[in-house]
Amino acid sequence: MRRRIAGAFAALAACSLLALAACSSERDRLANHLANAQKYTEAGQTKEALLELRSALQLDPKNADVNFRIAELLAQEGKYADAAFFYRECSRLDPKRTDAMMAEAKIVMFDDTPRAEELIKKVLELEPSNATAYQRRSEIALAANDADGALQAALTAVELGAKDPMSFMQLGIVHQARIRQARIKKGKPTDDMFQAAIDAFRKADELFGGGMNSRVEIGRVYAQWPDHAKEAEAAFRSAVEAAQDPDPRGRAAAVAAEYARGTANVELLQWSLEQMVAAAPSDLDAWDELAVIQERKQAGSGDAVYKRLLDQRPQDEDAHVRFARFLVATNRFDEALAHLEAQASGGADPAVALQEISALQLARGQVKAAREAVDRLEKQYPSSAQTSLARGRLALSEQRYDDAAESLRKYVGQEQTVDGQRLLALAEFGRRNYPAAAAAVDAAIQIADSTKRPDLLRLKAGIHDGAGDAHQVIATLNKLRRQGGWQPLDRLLYARALYETGRAPAGRQMLEKMMGDGNAPAAVYLEYAIQESKTDPDKARQAIAQVLAQAPRHEDALAILATVETNAGKPEAALAALDKAAQSGPLSPRLTLLKAQILAMRKDYKAAEEEARRAFAAAPNLTPALDLLANIYAAQNRLPEAIASFDQVEKAGALPPSGQELLARLYLAAGHPAEARALYEKVLAARSDLPGAKNDLAYLLADQGQELDRALSLAQEAQRAEPENPQMVDTLGYVYYKKGLGQPAIDQFSYAIELSEKARAPQAAFHYHLGLALRAVGKQADAAAAFEKALQLDSSFPQAEQARHELEAAKASAASQSG
Repeated sequence: MRRRIAGAFAALAACSLLALAACSSERDRLANHLANAQKYTEAGQTKEALLELRSALQLDPKNADVNFRIAELLAQEGKYADAAFFYRECSRLDPKRTDAMMAEAKIVMFDDTPRAEELIKKVLELEPSNATAYQRRSEIALAANDADGALQAALTAVELGAKDPMSFMQLGIVHQARIRQARIKKGKPTDDMFQAAIDAFRKADELFGGGMNSRVEIGRVYAQWPDHAKEAEAAFRSAVEAAQDPDPRGRAAAVAAEYARGTANVELLQWSLEQMVAAAPSDLDAWDELAVIQERKQAGSGDAVYKRLLDQRPQDEDAHVRFARFLVATNRFDEALAHLEAQASGGADPAVALQEISALQLARGQVKAAREAVDRLEKQYPSSAQTSLARGRLALSEQRYDDAAESLRKYVGQEQTVDGQRLLALAEFGRRNYPAAAAAVDAAIQIADSTKRPDLLRLKAGIHDGAGDAHQVIATLNKLRRQGGWQPLDRLLYARALYETGRAPAGRQMLEKMMGDGNAPAAVYLEYAIQESKTDPDKARQAIAQVLAQAPRHEDALAILATVETNAGKPEAALAALDKAAQSGPLSPRLTLLKAQILAMRKDYKAAEEEARRAFAAAPNLTPALDLLANIYAAQNRLPEAIASFDQVEKAGALPPSGQELLARLYLAAGHPAEARALYEKVLAARSDLPGAKNDLAYLLADQGQELDRALSLAQEAQRAEPENPQMVDTLGYVYYKKGLGQPAIDQFSYAIELSEKARAPQAAFHYHLGLALRAVGKQADAAAAFEKALQLDSSFPQAEQARHELEAAKASAASQSG
């Protein structure tokens, strides 16, 4: 028994020693992680510091200080949501950590104002005299647009922290907010308001012992105060001089430069830019602007700026590229190429120089030379990101949008640049892949400073316009107006979006104001005519007349006028307008086809056939001409005669691919799909550039349920060739439907309907196809509505009988679903 007891005591003692050793080891490891974190933090190695602190937190999960330190580093990295979590953990573990509460309140004040207010209330319960807490309360009040509450809290902060410069900074910021509010309410800020802000910032500057931030704010107040330009300039210069380190000095100089641009103060702008490049020689935008200013003062002096840049950064290929672009801008293209060729031969990154050579040549229209530069890149640097960029840019210039998107996606996967994302957005826009285009332009805007790149916002607005998202067009253009101002076509796009969002009076007013200014482009008058043609045809005619007075053969104006007259029940007037234009020269294929369509509408089939043949002969890719000819023959019961005529020429081997395509269309109209398919195969074997043949063959294959993958490829190629042709869009939707892809099919059919309605040529078949796709996904009530719309539009269209059967089936299914 004694031995067992003794053994038990011995075992207990051993366990205690092991536990003590383990505790000691954990404390040592914790201390080691914290020490390493401090070392990495001081060295600016945030990622490594966070790894050490997270390891420390695993050892001691209830350590409030470790949570706080993690939060601080995350906040420095801009990861504010994560930082807020760790600040909250810190104050939960230690309810007296007011520093964590105030830090969290600063992060969440805009997104969760009640939470921020609650946190500051807790701080003041613990520390009633905490001036920083009142500063934060003032900030929260400003976030809630409560200027009076913000002022009261700021005054309390000043009273409690009479020696704290940050209290006076906050007071000045509140006075600035009051000045802005006075302006918004269309009142005039008083001199006392400006002076109060100045006094607060000057007191902060005194307590700082001369601070960059306080002097920048003094400059900003003077910049808004009428007749105080001299004081503003002096404050901005003083702010730059007060900054000791390069980074704050560069930021202060950037603020001064912004003010100088707004006031056209060239001397201050030049001085500010000099300070910026001295503080940050890698700021190539500042070097560029400085060179332009110098060049304006004296031709040739801009070169000296780039010489300084290249002396400081000889291995910076982007700097060499900027110099080359400057040479091009000053009409020295050959010198620019020579400089880049030298870099391509012996520079730090020759691929960059070669890519820029191809870009400059493309911009100059020298496609062959640009292609040669791309070939050099592909041979010498096949895996370089610059090769993908150059290949994508070349493909984009040649409207090979699929190839461009593929190359540019590869490029942005290697390098994130504004230009790469912008070009990718253009490529996706060309493919009508609007979501991808919007994502790319948004990425470009994130990388760039949109205030310096209004072109990106214009591209974004154009993408949303193409996608039919008028609300996003308005939001984007509003941002552009605030940041960079509008150009005439921006106003036009905005007016169109107003119409599309049901605000026709505002859209009309904007277009009328533009027309009243006297210098509006033709597109404004034509947009007005399109929008107002239904409600006020006379005003639409007057707008078109303004365009034709300056350009009597303006194709768009003539097309819109003919459409307006036809829709108004005056086809003779439409024909007269086209005939008048034809007196001074042949009509374009598009207008010739329009004339043929109007003649066919009047049942003047002989003249319509003649014009349609003329249009098709001039433009064999004009697929609507084929449709019209087939319809003309069908309306006259001449399909067998027309088929026999064309077939005789085909058997003699004298029918060209365009004629074969027409014959195939006639076979389709006559109900001979096998013969049509054989001809389409023959046509595409000889000519792979005929989108109409691809479209028809794709539809035939899908309708027969054969080679659906090939049908999809053909339909996609056809639709990319004519992205705004509703027939092509409908065919792609039909292939999707046959492949069992319900929602993509619905999207395409809906877009085909939208395009046809915009063209004022609704098609019953599109609604019928939409109904089929809706039934396939189980939306029976919506399907029934689509079938009903198809039959309303044309009760005898080719699939009308099937539509009636589908309508009854959809109604029955909808009733059973609701029951």
